Amino acid sequence: MGIFRRLFSADYRAAVAAEAAGDYELAAERYALAGHREAAVRVHLARASRAHSRADEIAALRDALHWAEEGTAERRRATRALGQALLVKSRAEGVATERDRERVREAASLLLEAGEHRAAGEAFESLGDEGAAAGAYRQGGMLDLMEQSLMRDEERSDRERELRQSFADYELHLRGGARDAALDAIRRCVASADGTSEYRRLLDELESRLVTGGRVALHMRRGERVSLAALPRVAIGRDPQCDLVLRSAGVSRRHAEIEVEAARAPDGPALRFALRDAGSRNGTRIGGLPVAGSVPLTGSGSFALSDDCSIDFIAGPDLLTLRIERGLDRGAVALLGAEGRAIPLAAVGMDGILEFRRGRPILLHPPGGSLVLNGERLMAGDVQLLHRDEVALGACEIEVA
Repeated sequence: MGIFRRLFSADYRAAVAAEAAGDYELAAERYALAGHREAAVRVHLARASRAHSRADEIAALRDALHWAEEGTAERRRATRALGQALLVKSRAEGVATERDRERVREAASLLLEAGEHRAAGEAFESLGDEGAAAGAYRQGGMLDLMEQSLMRDEERSDRERELRQSFADYELHLRGGARDAALDAIRRCVASADGTSEYRRLLDELESRLVTGGRVALHMRRGERVSLAALPRVAIGRDPQCDLVLRSAGVSRRHAEIEVEAARAPDGPALRFALRDAGSRNGTRIGGLPVAGSVPLTGSGSFALSDDCSIDFIAGPDLLTLRIERGLDRGAVALLGAEGRAIPLAAVGMDGILEFRRGRPILLHPPGGSLVLNGERLMAGDVQLLHRDEVALGACEIEVA
């Protein structure tokens, strides 16, 4: 605008007067109406420098950027100042949400436009966007920094591929019954991920569901409860920590124990079972006589824990079957075996076999049979049971306690 047009422009004269009076918003508005965009930018920049808060400063700088024309010195000043202000705000408040990340990304883009290549690259790096950081360094001719960003970007890509593959392995193994493999996979996810909260939650959940103590309880859909154990010493009592928990009032917290040990048999190694009272209040009896010391359990018979509970037993070469005949838990069944030995489930009406391996209960896939795990039919492969699993083996449905 020429000097004479300025002198005769009411908007221009009003802008000069408002600027002299310190009313920068009005001055910028009048300069813009007079067509003097550079002055409007200058006034908004002055307004930003006198702002009493970071929010007011950023608002003034956005107004300055609105009037700044592409390729001008005013535009570079405005973009540089706004980018720096946004970065300072982000550093003060932290980057916790997607909105915070967008603010940093806007700051980096403004600094890049203003020619502040290093600052822009560092801002992109703080977001983990090494590709954009490398682009900023390349534009600024900072080849060493560019190469470092590209290397970090490649390493990040490798970690992301490892993360995707590990998570796919976790889901596959979890659904397919290979739970230790699923555990290894989700641990790799935690190690590979930048933000690990979700993977850590999945890891904690899986670890809480693992069955590792050499015992497991199954609930049949018909209502029966089956306890299975492969331990050298099986504790029986009211204490929830016992391997076979009974609720009858006359049963002590730790009433009796059954010892399981390998013995040499004519046709190969077999198991030997023995009953021992654990210092109970009301005693343990077999054949009506109190148990003193260790009493072998052979063939079939019964023993009593106080007057409230009696248990029938059948001792085979590899399995001791217990069935509660009297007491609050009447009808409950326990199958006692040894680590690595097959425990047939025929005693509870299931055509299946369970083994304990390293204390984990493994349900063997029946050859040619049907096995459904948590609603998914498995065509092959054994199932490492977890707490809260739902399994259908043929026509029998069970839930892992």
